Amino acid sequence: YYTKWGDGAADIEPIMDLFKTQVRQLARHLGVPREIVEKPPTPGLLPGQTAEGELGMSYDVLDLILYGLEHFMKPERIASDLGLPLEAVLAVRDRWLANEHKRRPPLTVKLAYRTAGMDFRLPYTPGRR
Repeated sequence: YYTKWGDGAADIEPIMDLFKTQVRQLARHLGVPREIVEKPPTPGLLPGQTAEGELGMSYDVLDLILYGLEHFMKPERIASDLGLPLEAVLAVRDRWLANEHKRRPPLTVKLAYRTAGMDFRLPYTPGRR
């Protein structure tokens, strides 16, 4: 997870569609050092704080729940298939839905003929005049 307009802000997000476990698999495939791949994610706000501790489960389990939700599986089926309490799956689902706004660009009210980023787009050509 991340803070909106914080560490989630970027001009390009080539791995945004991947789950954390898939990012780790890709990193291993690319030869990223093990100590980096296996370093526990942390928000860095408090000493000893970890993302998995705050979420209450490992990313391995979380990713399986999210995969199920993204494939329109019912929470009861996800809980049953993974051997988890239904409450844990529902908590993930509720948090996932509540944070949907982080996965979308900001809304723009169209007030003019041309709206930047919507129907007025220039090619990405730095330095071109």
